[in-house]
Amino acid sequence: MQMRVREDDVVTDVAVQLLIIEGIPLLGLVYYLWHKRKMYLLERGVPEKDDSVARHERRIVNGIFLALAGVFMILTPKIAALAGIEAQLTFELLLASLIVFCAGVALLIGSGLLRYKAMRQYDKDYLAGLK
Repeated sequence: MQMRVREDDVVTDVAVQLLIIEGIPLLGLVYYLWHKRKMYLLERGVPEKDDSVARHERRIVNGIFLALAGVFMILTPKIAALAGIEAQLTFELLLASLIVFCAGVALLIGSGLLRYKAMRQYDKDYLAGLK
């Protein structure tokens, strides 16, 4: 009994494999360089800035990036079809896309909740100061 492999599945699987093979080492490199920069600053005695505005902006940018990456991973076979490349949305690609999309949405929701909590705390402090 011989199992037939459709070319569409192979092309889509290769795209997912390339994302994994190239994405994970690149992410590791980014974290390594970030850690190396932090250690360099600590060795030099440069105080680390704990800027809540910058952290908030970074969370929003990361959330938008992950959400859009998830959407475009789902749309990649359609975009490939426009270029004349035959590819299909497999279950694995859909699952990976949804995980990335949900991670982005979670970052955006978490950022919104933290901002809401901070604004509410600010209002309470302001009202307490009026007494």
